[in-house]
Amino acid sequence: MPENVITRVSQNWIEHAYPLQQITIQLQGTRHSNPAHVISQIENVLERLRKGDQSGEDHDDDFGYKFWVDPVSQGPSFFEASCGFK
Repeated sequence: MPENVITRVSQNWIEHAYPLQQITIQLQGTRHSNPAHVISQIENVLERLRKGDQSGEDHDDDFGYKFWVDPVSQGPSFFEASCGFK
């Protein structure tokens, strides 16, 4: 899990929201990657999710993606706090 994931959430929010469903997508390109190429990779992940894939990857060493679905994650949340839940 990336080091920049925030782990501070209120107990009330945990009781309300957990277990979480989390989908993690990692996409990598080179300095030459243009927005159209990056968007195409995101669309590939979207299509695979629509087909029911729970994980996958496609790359050519320096450009591509990987993703995975955790349908019952105990966290931590990707977000610092809920949106307005107290």
